[in-house]
Parts: sequence; structure tokens; C-alpha cells
Amino acid sequence: MENASLLQMFAIDKQGVVRSVEEVSRGLACDCSCPSCGDQLIARQGEVREWHFAHTSGHDCVTGAETALHLAAKQLLVEHKGMLVPKRLVSETVNLADGRVGHAAIQKPCFWMDFNEVHQEMAFGSIRPDVVASINNSYFFIEIAVTHFVDEAKLQFLNQVNVPTVEIDLSEMQHVPWTWDLLANELFEKEDNKKWVRMLDYTQLQKEAIALATQDALSLPISAEVANPKIIPNRQRFIIHNHILDVIDRPFGVAVWSQYDPYLNALVKQVMRLAGGAWQPKFKNWLAPLEARDFLLQAFEELQASPKHNPSKNIA
Repeated sequence: MENASLLQMFAIDKQGVVRSVEEVSRGLACDCSCPSCGDQLIARQGEVREWHFAHTSGHDCVTGAETALHLAAKQLLVEHKGMLVPKRLVSETVNLADGRVGHAAIQKPCFWMDFNEVHQEMAFGSIRPDVVASINNSYFFIEIAVTHFVDEAKLQFLNQVNVPTVEIDLSEMQHVPWTWDLLANELFEKEDNKKWVRMLDYTQLQKEAIALATQDALSLPISAEVANPKIIPNRQRFIIHNHILDVIDRPFGVAVWSQYDPYLNALVKQVMRLAGGAWQPKFKNWLAPLEARDFLLQAFEELQASPKHNPSKNIA
């Protein structure tokens, strides 16, 4: 007796296309083979038992079900040229030198992604992703996991090439009588069976989360011991269009003070926003994270050396 496996319902035709037993002719006329071992199959379409495929040799194929499911999923992705990608969540924590800690998270909802082109098993460097899709001028990888998931070696390669990659977990389907509709639902409707191996736009989302976490930390009160240090802070002075601007090193951040001038204030405001700084009304100066010190010094050096320009333009 054949085991109750997925192979009974799906097989591969002469063109290498996955077929349901309901799509082919009866018996050997189905002209199908096992997607794993390659043996010839018979389409049994009787009136008593459920329609299924069986090996002409009579033996059971252990990996036939998994292979058929894997191939069918790739086939549907190629046909649809798109998929539902999971939500993206990036959380960051920023620790300031003064002990204040900020937390923030950036979350983007799931959405449907259309592909320009889709290819199966296309070589990409040292790996061969299950599906390689193109979006405008960039790549997008899809991995189909039934029993084999992305390993450490492939993960390291994906991190190096920085290609967004989603893994779809179909492990729960390998021992149930799946249909085309059920598989399509798993690929194009469900979200909880998908995860990011390499997240789309991760670097940009991380920067946004760090900036928000920094703002969260800066919004917290500073302890009296840190706010009133006994040591003389390091101060660097710039003369920008005949006005004084000081960059002052503090244990809890980098303070920026300047003489009042509407033009200079507009320039400083742009720079501080890029550095993740915040205005401190109590002290009448700006405060930025310690990590932004080099950026601030370079920006103010360039302003000091540059002629007067329109402050509405972005400062690189």
C-alpha cells in the first residue's frame, strides 16, 4: 500500500511542470514522473479511493512529497511575479554617557511586492537561491523551506551582498493533502509563515530607529552630578560669517552654542537635525549625541571656510 504522502496528489510532467492528479490523464497516460527519484508514475483516478499518483515500481519515495511542494511553490511565484512580504520591525537602544537610555522602534506593515522578472535556481555568486526576483535595478531573493532552512553559510553570504531575502516556511504542509489553492494562500495571503533573512531597507530603518532612540534619551532629565561637572570641558571655537560658534564636549553629549544671528541659526539648525541633536531651552544651546562629534566638527569647519550661502539648501 502506498503511504499517504503528498506525492499521491502531485507529480512532474514531461516539461518539468508540477501537475495535480486532477490535471492529467488517467493511468500511464498522465506521462508524469516523481520529482525526487524520477520514476514513472501512474495516475490512479478511481471511484472508491481518493485520486493519487503511485510509482509504477510500487516502492515509496521518502522525499518525493517535499520536492513536489518545493517545486510547486517556486512555480507559483514565477507565475504570479509577486508576493506578500512580511512586516519589518527594527528596535534600537541608545545609551548616553550620562546614563540616560533611550528606546525606539520602526515598524513597517506587510505589503504586496511586484517583481519585474522571476527566475528559479539562478546562480548568484556562491549560492543558488530558490527564487531570484528583480525589482527595477535591484535583486530580491526568496527561499522556500520545507525541511531545509537557510544555514549559516548562506546567511553570511546574504549579509555580505546585502540582498533582501525572505524565507517562506512550508514545513506544516508537507504531511497534509495540499492543493493549489492552499499553497497559493500560504504564499500570497499569509504573513506569519514568512520571515526576513535579510531585511529590505534595513540600514535606513536602523538609522531612523537610532535617531528616535537618541531623541528619547535626550528628552530625559540629566542628573545633577552629570549636569554640573567640576572639570573644565573641552571647547572648540569657529568663526562663521563673523559670528562665534562653540562646540563643547560634555560627558553626556556635544553642546553647540552660537551668537544670535538668524542666518547662522538657520545653518546650525540644519546641521543639528542631521546629527540627531535637540534644542535645550534651559541652557539656550543645542545638544547632540557623543557619536555625532566628528560630524559636527567637519560640518562647522566647512561652514567656516565657505562663503555665505542659502541656508535652505541641504548641508551634506
